[in-house]
Amino acid sequence: MPETWDINWPHFITLATTVGGYLLAFMLIPRIILDRRESAATLAWILFIAVVPWLGAALFFLVGRTRVRRRTRKRHRTRAAFQRSMDRLPGSAEACDFERPPIELPEPVRDIARLADAVSQEPIIGGNGVEVYIDANQAYDSMQAAIEAAEHHVFMQSYIYRADQAGRRFRDLLAAKARAGVEVRLLVDGVGGQQVSRRFIRPLIEAGGGYGVFMPTMPFKPHWRPNLRNHRKILVVDAKIGFAGGLNIGEEYQGRRKKFAPWRDTHLRLEGPVVRRLQEVFLEDWLFATGEDLADAEHFVEPGACGGELVQVVDSGPDEPTEPIHAVFFTAVNEAEQRAYITTPYFVPDAAMLMALKAAAWRGVDVRLLLPGKSDLRLVQWAGRSYFQELLEAGVRIFEHRPGVLHAKTMVIDGAWSTVGSANMDRRSFRLNFEVNVLVSGESFAARMERIFQADIEGAREITLGQVRTKRLRSRMVEAFARILSPVL
Repeated sequence: MPETWDINWPHFITLATTVGGYLLAFMLIPRIILDRRESAATLAWILFIAVVPWLGAALFFLVGRTRVRRRTRKRHRTRAAFQRSMDRLPGSAEACDFERPPIELPEPVRDIARLADAVSQEPIIGGNGVEVYIDANQAYDSMQAAIEAAEHHVFMQSYIYRADQAGRRFRDLLAAKARAGVEVRLLVDGVGGQQVSRRFIRPLIEAGGGYGVFMPTMPFKPHWRPNLRNHRKILVVDAKIGFAGGLNIGEEYQGRRKKFAPWRDTHLRLEGPVVRRLQEVFLEDWLFATGEDLADAEHFVEPGACGGELVQVVDSGPDEPTEPIHAVFFTAVNEAEQRAYITTPYFVPDAAMLMALKAAAWRGVDVRLLLPGKSDLRLVQWAGRSYFQELLEAGVRIFEHRPGVLHAKTMVIDGAWSTVGSANMDRRSFRLNFEVNVLVSGESFAARMERIFQADIEGAREITLGQVRTKRLRSRMVEAFARILSPVL
């Protein structure tokens, strides 16, 4: 027996790495198949891991896992508390008829509302007031006034929260209310809230307020998923006033950063019974992020002021197998009979949504898309532009906003149904992000949203089929490459 082994170490390491990689791939591929993704995404992951096993496996664990198990008792307890509170509300108040049968609505709107109810278990709630803001300064002023008037609690949630002048203003207001004895909770996303340091948030904590981070980005933290983000923007005051839409917290939304100015967004102020549903969404996220259960009767009071709007709040996320917001968007476009006006800053449709848009245009529906001319995410914009030619050939009209950045996420169908929320018309919003949208059924609010849309496209640049067909080869190649990456954008 030789005294030493004559081992070709480079060859041995190469062999071990190769065999280990394929063993890893062999174990991961069944897991990917069982995830039941779209066939194209499944095949892409299998091929990627088979060709470059170690890199493919690393990326799969980093961004490929798209589902997360949330604590089941959280949803049950918050919904039970919500239902107990609703049961105690008066059922016959003339000014607050807060459940109206969808049968009273026009047929297309009734079908959309019924679908939203089926996928989210949230019926239409009547007796609400809805105000729309298209200017961040006006929205912030209204939000801050509501916080200053709070008597019992303030629950605030934002995807992006900047440690700038706008962020400090909200932080100081929340801290002041906490010192005054109001219950205050602030929840930010682990990626979008990275500027919120311990030093920055200390005044709120020392004042007695609560602060939480949804899925921190540091590895080995509970529920860590770097690719699954909470994109919701919610503010609830005393369960009576709520805000939701596209606005995060930061100076750029006020047009104070020249690179993106002017910033165009849409946000809603809600009053009435539907605010409890918005609060429920927050409480579920808060329990998940912090472990603190705030679902009790004292947080669900009777509505103060009521209006005449019929509203549904639909939330969606990777913990939901039915993709509720995707189902609502798809149904709304399919139900359109006259016109569908859609504003979205990030447009990366899946096959179903792409076909819905083209089919609506083929049916003679006036389908118009308002997209950004300048984007803060260029790769997403390039991917979206790769769909322009087939949409234009189908009869869809496409407009690019200018000047500044477009960040509003809205849809209006037949002048009778509208939605404003955090969800974009892209795969990330449909499948990877936690989102929330407000659905309003009724002609009065839809008329306001149509007027806003018409004003927006007056200053926009319409994209023609000729422009797209004569685009340079380099631009087409960049857009085609970005489209390949669209499942994870």
